[in-house]
Amino acid sequence: MAIDLKWFTIIGLACDLIGAFVLASGLFISQKGAIELGVSRWGGVTGEENLQLPQVRDRLKQSRNAIIGVVLLIIGFSLQIVGSWPR
Repeated sequence: MAIDLKWFTIIGLACDLIGAFVLASGLFISQKGAIELGVSRWGGVTGEENLQLPQVRDRLKQSRNAIIGVVLLIIGFSLQIVGSWPR
């Protein structure tokens, strides 16, 4: 029984997809979560005021970048899977 080695490429790329998502999922955060983590007890009164604080804005920027990175990784790995698909 011969094994087509391209299947190892496909399985590896699928593992890469899952791993990239797991790594980046820790960076995803909502506005409410960023406020809770980034605002001291003496922060602004409203959520809108807290969203302007530097530490909250930085956490939201990290979250946006993580989302963009995961999307690009998924697109790239998916294209590699399609390109390596055994015929």
